[in-house]
Amino acid sequence: MTPDTEVPWREIADQIARFVRRRVGAPDVVDDIVQDVLAKGIAGLREGRIDGSLHAWLLRVAHNAVVDHYRRRGRSSATVDAEVQAPPVDSAAERAGLLASFRAFVQALPPEQREAVLRTEYDGLSQAELARELGVPSSTVKSRVQRGRQRLEAALLDCCTFEFDRRGHLVDWHRRPGGACRDC
Repeated sequence: MTPDTEVPWREIADQIARFVRRRVGAPDVVDDIVQDVLAKGIAGLREGRIDGSLHAWLLRVAHNAVVDHYRRRGRSSATVDAEVQAPPVDSAAERAGLLASFRAFVQALPPEQREAVLRTEYDGLSQAELARELGVPSSTVKSRVQRGRQRLEAALLDCCTFEFDRRGHLVDWHRRPGGACRDC
């Protein structure tokens, strides 16, 4: 990161606050942790300690700050790890918004890929059953599903960034500034 690069601190602060809020309930503690993380980020930039992504570095600092918060309160390492790594409870509104966006991406797939993805992923048909139903070779259905999934992944990653815990559960997501999506 070069010194003349403009850093979107407000957006970064919001993302860090959301990350910390999902792991720490007390609003005053969240504010303190976010302030400390941002101060460390500014110091890290000035001292040239940040190698790579500022966002990733700040999330590591935030994670460590949450762990330190729990350890200062006398929690054991196992308890701290469970609390910090546990997938947060999503609000119904956030989940509904993400699902609505996902449906829009699925609907934007070419018709054959859309049908293959919907029928196998949502209707529960196996790829072999769908191939028999459509009267096409199984390899054709497999190809359509695979290409549809690849297009979905690319579209979602162009639009948003996603954070997963160690077990692969979705923890957080946010829209990329200037992302390719319209309505998510």
